[in-house]
Amino acid sequence: MNLQRFITEYDESLSGELNIDPLGQLIVWSSFGQQIFRNRISSVANDVRHYTLNLLHHYVIRSVLGDDKTRPGEAVLKNYDGKNDVKLTHACLIFLENIYTLSMCENQHKKGIVTTGVLGIVKARDRFAKYDNDPPIMFGHGAQSQLLTQQLFLGTNGRYKTPMMNLHFFDQKYRYHLPEGVTPWEKAGRFILQSPLKRLFHLLVDCLRTQLGARRQQDLTLHFSELDKTLTGAYVKSFASSEYVGSYAGDFWLEMSGLREGACGALYSALEEAQDDASAAEIFHHALRTSHNDADRQLLRHIVHVEPLLAAIALLFDGLMQRRKQTLDEVRQFWAQHGLDEHTLAERAATVINDKTLLAALSGTAHIRLVRLLAVAQAPTFAGQVAALLDYHQFVMQSRGQLPWMTLCDETLTLQVPARAPRTGRHRDDWVNGYYIPQFRHMLQGLWGAEQ
Repeated sequence: MNLQRFITEYDESLSGELNIDPLGQLIVWSSFGQQIFRNRISSVANDVRHYTLNLLHHYVIRSVLGDDKTRPGEAVLKNYDGKNDVKLTHACLIFLENIYTLSMCENQHKKGIVTTGVLGIVKARDRFAKYDNDPPIMFGHGAQSQLLTQQLFLGTNGRYKTPMMNLHFFDQKYRYHLPEGVTPWEKAGRFILQSPLKRLFHLLVDCLRTQLGARRQQDLTLHFSELDKTLTGAYVKSFASSEYVGSYAGDFWLEMSGLREGACGALYSALEEAQDDASAAEIFHHALRTSHNDADRQLLRHIVHVEPLLAAIALLFDGLMQRRKQTLDEVRQFWAQHGLDEHTLAERAATVINDKTLLAALSGTAHIRLVRLLAVAQAPTFAGQVAALLDYHQFVMQSRGQLPWMTLCDETLTLQVPARAPRTGRHRDDWVNGYYIPQFRHMLQGLWGAEQ
């Protein structure tokens, strides 16, 4: 069976949900967060080094495949249906990513080279050890060519494909010549050819063009030692660290991404002024106070209004998880110890409901889940709220084909999974969801060329 037909791009709303999101809140808060960040920032796409690396790779591929002088050799034509075959683009992306990762690995002990965050670095070390420091690099799109498992989706391109598409560099099928992409590519070309990437760009174009011209099947595989040391050295020098990449690429990405505009721009200004340990709640409240655009304030206000409800429901669930077996009275005591009562959830739900634009901003699964969470909060008694929360949790788990984590019989709650102690020091008004503020902060540290 060809599984590629069923596999989509990396979707953070799906990853890890089975084990760490028993209330299905991720899709709710991420929907609100992405309305602000417009898919420029996510839990897997927040590093200026990988943003820039992916842009360079696509600019190289666009330049080579779009050049009439590039003529694929017999070996390539045997495997691909010409230069417009999307699988050939896949092969080029994997090929370039592998050279980058192996180059970083070979030079990992040099001063100033930071390999933390380099995708596939562990696999690269294994390859060097397995092949006596001269690993093979196979040009192709199949599993045997990939350094990472499912590299097209979990590698640099897969994680940063959605942001690049939203910036109009290409579409889902890697068509580079979109009408709305003319200006972005013009800006990208000027940036690359006027930055420290210029030399590396030309070296990669030559390397990829040579590889595409392979006539024999065995020529599609080369060993790392066969690569021009000038090329591997240029890779390492150009992408030594996120801090260094930000020093030459920061201004370009700030302009291109629009991270200083709209509601995102209000958060940008708040982070500029905030202490390093400022919480997401503090950042959002600061941005809301200082923003003067109604549309931007509405996006920020949605999060300020919905998170206290989501956080309180998450806290209640933590109380249900604290012991393998407990009574409702013990859960009620936990709730009271945090200064909360049977009116708390209803009051926070009222804030959400009274924001007439909030629910309408969601659709699909996110909307359905938030409506169900509001129903939990509006149950008239504490016992009713717990029962409704358990019903909701069962609904979420059933949608994943899994069993609920707990059962309630009479007034005794029994866990079907190990108990876990609630986080110490948590207060009643603490937020639990970050709405990409940690990722945004990380991205900005790189864009600002700050040490991380």
